[in-house]
Amino acid sequence: MAVWLENFNRIFGQKEVLIIHGNIRDEFYIKKNGQKINGLTDLIKFIAKKHHYHQIQFLGKSVPPWSNPEIINIDESVSNEFNNDSTDNYDNKDEKKQMQKRPIPPDRTLLKWAQEDIKDVAQNTVFVIFYIDKLTPYSGRSIYPQEIMNYIIAIQKLIGNISANNRLLMIALQDSMVPVEYYINSSKTAIINIPMPDKDERSLYLSNTYNRKFNKEYLEVLSNLSEGLYIRDLDNIVRNIIQKNESKDLTIGLIKKSVNQYRFGTEEDPWEKLPIVSYERANERKGLLDNARDWFLNRIKGQDHAVDKLINGIIKARAGLTGIASGQTSKPRGVFFFAGPTGVGKTFLAKQLTVFLFDTDKSFIRFDMSEFKEEHTVSKLIGAPPGYVGYEQGGMLTNAVRNRPFSIILFDEMEKAHPKIMDIFLQILDDGRLTDSRGQTVFFTESVIIFTSNIGTRNSSNQGNPIDEKERLTQIIKDNNPEQKEIIEKVKFHFVKSVENFFMHEISRPELLNRFGSSIIAFNYINDESVQKEIFQSKLRDIQVAFRDKFSKEGHRLEFSDEVVRYLLKKYKSKIADFGGRGLVNAIDDEIISLLAEEILYVEHDKRFNVTFSVVVENDSNNVYLKCETN
Repeated sequence: MAVWLENFNRIFGQKEVLIIHGNIRDEFYIKKNGQKINGLTDLIKFIAKKHHYHQIQFLGKSVPPWSNPEIINIDESVSNEFNNDSTDNYDNKDEKKQMQKRPIPPDRTLLKWAQEDIKDVAQNTVFVIFYIDKLTPYSGRSIYPQEIMNYIIAIQKLIGNISANNRLLMIALQDSMVPVEYYINSSKTAIINIPMPDKDERSLYLSNTYNRKFNKEYLEVLSNLSEGLYIRDLDNIVRNIIQKNESKDLTIGLIKKSVNQYRFGTEEDPWEKLPIVSYERANERKGLLDNARDWFLNRIKGQDHAVDKLINGIIKARAGLTGIASGQTSKPRGVFFFAGPTGVGKTFLAKQLTVFLFDTDKSFIRFDMSEFKEEHTVSKLIGAPPGYVGYEQGGMLTNAVRNRPFSIILFDEMEKAHPKIMDIFLQILDDGRLTDSRGQTVFFTESVIIFTSNIGTRNSSNQGNPIDEKERLTQIIKDNNPEQKEIIEKVKFHFVKSVENFFMHEISRPELLNRFGSSIIAFNYINDESVQKEIFQSKLRDIQVAFRDKFSKEGHRLEFSDEVVRYLLKKYKSKIADFGGRGLVNAIDDEIISLLAEEILYVEHDKRFNVTFSVVVENDSNNVYLKCETN
């Protein structure tokens, strides 16, 4: 038996009142006799019979809701309608017949149970109330509507009057919606959570149910891929696999596609589209992904180390080996922590990774963690709790991933979030899933999670205490050591150690640090002149393309002389070293875009077309100016 099932069986024999919540709508599997139990009702029968109970009375099981209780004789397995002759005090037979035709209010049934049946020591009976969280929803306040208060009082009388030989089971979808009055200071009450089936339960169920249809290897693959799914889901997936297997041989790829179709509604796997080169070319290029390194280095300048570590992680994801060392193959495809100074390309690299993997930047999901400084703002990510404003809207994170399961999820400036908000990442990074406030599970198994941070460049901690991160970094950079490579290595080491110190000591979350492992990628300052030159050239080319696209109808063109790059590099070298790419953008905006905007308005006013705007540098004044020529 599963652990929770053993606990259920043990507690059933010890406690008179059980509140059961969680996965109450699934099927269950009993290990000892290989028996599949179709739902919670049959499970209650199984446990009750095992403890020599002979009768069960259900309230809330039949239709319409909360109608007459249903009595089941376990030995005969016969379901009977509520028998008023033996269970009420009415003397008028005509009234009894009339009562059988119309529902009895649940508060009357509950009071009758409390006053008579539940005290009965002659016959062992299990009383079951379905969806107690709907019948008496917890409001968080001491004042309830009168109707609900009547139910609560009746149930409290049930708990107080129950004899040791009887049992009261209250079934709920959400334990947080069960009134605390039922279990606070109650020695008779225990709470049992029915979790989602774990890997052992799924593997046991599949191997005993479908061992004649699939070999052991395929069943094991399916049990690994189905993390976070129900037993009922496994049946649906197997049916889908059988249908698809009629015309083709069964493969692991087909199993994975079937699981993806069930989870995400699509069989397509963008990860499988990543091109792979032959071994000979791979050895030459020192990488398995065709052109990947060149592709990134043409866009990301001065961060070769970060690109190489990122590609190594993507290779593991492409091979399907993420999490295999820990035995948790349901983890996200990749998890990275980008640390480094501002403006050096951390967010830009994440965006480029999105385009590389999914051919579009629409799969890029970004969250600015400075918006989550307060503990209560976690509701923005997973949704507001039941009863609060915005509950029906869901969470920003869970909604985004549900809509785009194949995505890059960026949590920008991670260090600015409230430490307790970071706890939700534990489940994401471990299990590849997250449950939102509405109880819906969202899967992160096909996504890449990236955290960015400026940890290592701060003067104060999250608590406002002074720290010497910036001072130590400045000492490293200003070191007179002639070996630039050694300084670069020291800077990388500084950022990695600063991140480790942040999680270990500043916010005391070493368990989250362990989830990052060796995926902390340090970015360096852009202070190499040749790299700065490449960045300027690349940025100016991008501006040319964007300008041409924007003014394609007018036929305008934008050109830069060779002196422009040298001029900008000379004037703004120090700013780029301090502020990275943002310093570069600011320099271009100040020097070029402002002039260009003014000339565009003049040309537009004069209704001129096919104008070439040439950005040049005056030799005498050493200033940038524009030449406008009509072709």
